[in-house]
Amino acid sequence: MIAYIINGKSFGNCVDYVTRRALEERLYNEQSHQQKTAERKYEPAKRLADEHEAHVGAAGARWQSHHDSPQPNNGEDIIEHLSKDWHLLCATSDIRIYEGRKAMAEDIARPTKTRKPIKDPVGHISLDFHPKDKPKMTDELMAEIAQDYMRQMGLTNTPFIVVRHYDKEHPHCHIVFSRVDYDGKILTQTTNFKKNERVCKALNRKYQLMQGKSKLNTDVSKLRGKEKVRYQLVQDIAKLFIHPSVKDWDSYLDILRQHGITVKEKVGKSGRMNLYYCVGKHEFWYRKLNPYLSRENLEKVFRARSEKQKGTSQVVKKPVSQKPVMPTPSDAPKSKSVVIPPLPDGFMGARIAPHDLDRYQRGEAICAYICNPDEIVGKHHWIWYDFKTGQLRCELTPPPADRYVPEAFKQHSVSSKVTSTAQSQGAGITLTSPSFRSGVQDDQGFASGNGISDDFKLWLSRHPGLSIDEALHRYHDEQKAKQRCKGLRL
Repeated sequence: MIAYIINGKSFGNCVDYVTRRALEERLYNEQSHQQKTAERKYEPAKRLADEHEAHVGAAGARWQSHHDSPQPNNGEDIIEHLSKDWHLLCATSDIRIYEGRKAMAEDIARPTKTRKPIKDPVGHISLDFHPKDKPKMTDELMAEIAQDYMRQMGLTNTPFIVVRHYDKEHPHCHIVFSRVDYDGKILTQTTNFKKNERVCKALNRKYQLMQGKSKLNTDVSKLRGKEKVRYQLVQDIAKLFIHPSVKDWDSYLDILRQHGITVKEKVGKSGRMNLYYCVGKHEFWYRKLNPYLSRENLEKVFRARSEKQKGTSQVVKKPVSQKPVMPTPSDAPKSKSVVIPPLPDGFMGARIAPHDLDRYQRGEAICAYICNPDEIVGKHHWIWYDFKTGQLRCELTPPPADRYVPEAFKQHSVSSKVTSTAQSQGAGITLTSPSFRSGVQDDQGFASGNGISDDFKLWLSRHPGLSIDEALHRYHDEQKAKQRCKGLRL
């Protein structure tokens, strides 16, 4: 909801406007014309009836036809009117709403007769609601909101009427009251636009209504007088302010002057310079239009706009062209190496040692004990990376000995082995234990998919859940222990 304050001078004209007197008279003329057209069809029969009834009967017939024909609705019956696009919602008890528009205007203007005349004695406010509020906006709710608005604005102790209009898509009503109350006091709240804005926001929160838009989106055609000029001026300034030719304060004044708007600077009582926008015979202080339209604010915007334009208009210098430099062997692009992604955590529920995970990423095949959910006893599965499909393979049989391995990956794995060997030699670590060397050789042959002994397979089936490395170490330890036992027996 948003309220438009429109003060006036004539109570009669304002009442005629809100009660659609011009529309009522037009509807009456149309209806009277239709009735006369219908009477012409039966004129011969009517002439015979007039001759038959003589003078007295003719007079009675004329009297009856006069009272049967529609009469102009000048307000004698303000409730049962011809038009259906307005409705009287509420009024104070001292207003004669059943005696016509003239009586209503006189009753609203009665308090102004108790003192000397003022400039704009008619209080006229339009309450406009959002189209989305139309389903819930009943006559009772609109009348309650209108009276609540007058109470919060301090427009009390004065005669008023509230009239609803149906000629627009959005719901709205008009409040007509006297700006002089019953005690002869002038109601100056109609010039307090800041208070009007606060009250509208409070009512929107109270009745859960849609908030009205700013002056830039206001329909100026519904306004009257000075208020219409003020809203139109704000919209015109907003359009001219963003014009490309406006770069500083002088160009801003020039484009305003071209559209009939002048700007004056006056020194106020406090010694400060005040800015006024003038159009025609009207003059508005910039705060009455928008506090943003002061000279200080506008010059800040102009400076920021010019700096932004300078920044975007700067030409980026191109680098000086140089002779192409041939890349050295170290700068030459390296061939893309194949990288095996690591195994997912907890793959198939298997417990895989870290060194087996490293061997898998080096392209070797590893063996892991996996027990499926539908099985009681698990089995050993072979896990390796298929370079052709780029996917992980997990099967009961070992991979073929001649499986495809890219050359780039082989070179990378050989270089990494050489590096690791050099690091181990530099650290002074030597592998001198023949038993450990044999274990390593067996481990490598096992991981590469070569054949293993039947004894080790039988041992693996009896010890599920162990990794290959752990199984090899334990298997070799048991074999050594058996050899010692045999030596002791001998």
